Amino acid sequence: MGRKQNSGWKSVKSILFLLGSWLLFQGCVSQYDADVQLSANLVVVNGIITDQAGTQTIALSRARSSADSSATTPIQRAVVELIINGSTIVSLREVQPGEYQCPEGFVGKIGATYQLKFRTEEGTAYQSSVETMLPVPGIVRAYDTYNSQGPKTTADALPTPVNEIYVDFQDPAGERNFYLWRWRLYETQQWCATCEQGRYVVQDIGPLGSGPLTVLGCVRDTTLSTRNLYDYPCRGLCWDIFYNQDIDVFADSYTNGQLQMGHKVASVPIYQLNKASISIDQLSLSANAYRYYKLFANQTQHTGTLADSPPAPLAGNVRNLADATENVVGYFSAASVSTVHYRIGRTNVPSSAGRFQGLFYAVHGRMPNLELSRNGGQVFGGIPSAVCITSRTRTDQVPPGW
Repeated sequence: MGRKQNSGWKSVKSILFLLGSWLLFQGCVSQYDADVQLSANLVVVNGIITDQAGTQTIALSRARSSADSSATTPIQRAVVELIINGSTIVSLREVQPGEYQCPEGFVGKIGATYQLKFRTEEGTAYQSSVETMLPVPGIVRAYDTYNSQGPKTTADALPTPVNEIYVDFQDPAGERNFYLWRWRLYETQQWCATCEQGRYVVQDIGPLGSGPLTVLGCVRDTTLSTRNLYDYPCRGLCWDIFYNQDIDVFADSYTNGQLQMGHKVASVPIYQLNKASISIDQLSLSANAYRYYKLFANQTQHTGTLADSPPAPLAGNVRNLADATENVVGYFSAASVSTVHYRIGRTNVPSSAGRFQGLFYAVHGRMPNLELSRNGGQVFGGIPSAVCITSRTRTDQVPPGW
């Protein structure tokens, strides 16, 4: 029975941990209930309003878990609103299943209060607590050091060297401050497509290499083995984007008003010697939001043994207006953001550090298998190549700080 309970908690926890690139969950401690763990059906709220220019979104989903499986589904067609300063109502529209976006140009303001309200298609109404956007000090500087003993290992169990990224900032005196960090890493990517039992096809209308393109992508070729893999280099510049997976929070309880030096925000594995770029966000938090993120981090990033009694799923600051006993997971918050863009030159990596096999090998665990030029194929630069398609994890635009 103990093994089954722990398996159920792992399923619930894996759902919660994978809901975002960085997690927006908080909880209050409650008594462990095996029935909750092994038959979870949880509403999950993931969203933070900031004073940064750009898209502001709230994600709503439902997490279902049993002892043997787990799944998440978006909550679609909900009516979602922000209440600003207790009176102004801003309606959000659904731009993707379960993803609700503020109007174009919307930006949060320091000192304003924000509250989230939404009603599901079935008519269930939810409401968050009121969050105040607090100011955040700027990042004074960012820098990196080389460490040959990173936390990750290669396939042969050897440690992967890392660039450890640090920030310094001046904590304001005479007030309690709570911080959260998140980052986006941009690494050069030279390979833009992989086709299994197929060939990558781009219709180049011309002139060759400069005209408009129609991307057909991987087109099946039954003359090839079902396990045949062809990899295609990028036609132009391309970067893969990686996001932090851990929750990184800090309270100035014992260092109020001091210059904070050497706060490590990331350990970036060195898979290639190409330069990289990292964008670091430093966010302000309310005291309640800090406690939430801290508790969730402790229970997901610093777990004990399988013999430990698992806690109940973590409830956040959103509640069902008709049923106070429903355990709604996630935390809606508002935060001011200070951002710094830092170039990782990798000039501090010693020549004796070893052999770096590249980002492709790190991701796929093998070397690329290049398709040779083919008759009648759309050829760019002498070999078939692929387009860098922009997504959340890839861009063809020069990254900030590059």
